[in-house]
Amino acid sequence: MTDWEELLAQACARADAVVSKSVTPAKRRRVVGTGAAGDRTLAADRDAEREILRALRAAGPLRILSEEIGRTGDTDARYIAIIDPLDGSSNFSRGIPFYCTSIGVAEGETLGGMRYAMVRDLVTGDVYYAEKGRGATKNGKEIGTSTTVDLAQSVAGIDLSRATVQTLRGLVPLLSSVKRQVHFGANALELCLLAEGKVEAFVDVRSRMRITDFAAAYLIAQEAGAVFSGAEGERLDPTIALGPRFSFVGSANEAIHSAILERLRSGTT
Repeated sequence: MTDWEELLAQACARADAVVSKSVTPAKRRRVVGTGAAGDRTLAADRDAEREILRALRAAGPLRILSEEIGRTGDTDARYIAIIDPLDGSSNFSRGIPFYCTSIGVAEGETLGGMRYAMVRDLVTGDVYYAEKGRGATKNGKEIGTSTTVDLAQSVAGIDLSRATVQTLRGLVPLLSSVKRQVHFGANALELCLLAEGKVEAFVDVRSRMRITDFAAAYLIAQEAGAVFSGAEGERLDPTIALGPRFSFVGSANEAIHSAILERLRSGTT
């Protein structure tokens, strides 16, 4: 039987080891091609992915969906690993210290099948982990979401990057309601901030989120107590594939979640 926590820890540690070797600006910015998701592939992306795949061989037959190589592996395997070897690669290339490795494991073909997840902060070395139904941890200690229920006292991560003017206008009621809006540029790590109660929400309504950036940290945040839905409150269960993009709202609790959805609805009327 696979010890997924240990296996994912080994995979993330191997990714960390190769990424940490890219210490000069030239090495950080070295581009080696275009990944399956359509973004440029840094040498660090490629090397981290290679090491993760080597580590995951210990799991036996496994389907793979990774941001760089796309879909591969044993098509008949029970589990699929969803990998972002270097989430926040733009930050990494510029020397901004906020990026991570993200690996999730699911059964089936949608987000609802998530079973195991790990995110490793490649700057601090902090490790977030979750198993379905067993809670979430940071460095082995249980974590939970914020208990703040007043939207006016909340800090919300809101991704505005390349948002359309229409989307920005729709966000005005929410932006004007929170205490502070932040965005750091690595989705998986930002969801982990939600999981450990450092922010009250993470919102992306641009229809640009990819499953590889999201799946692992989604399970971690959910197991820590976070509430998720689509931008209109609908059930969130995107397909595990590189093509589909989606919007979401993730909140620390039901009270904050309801308040955010109300503000988003008022922005579209």
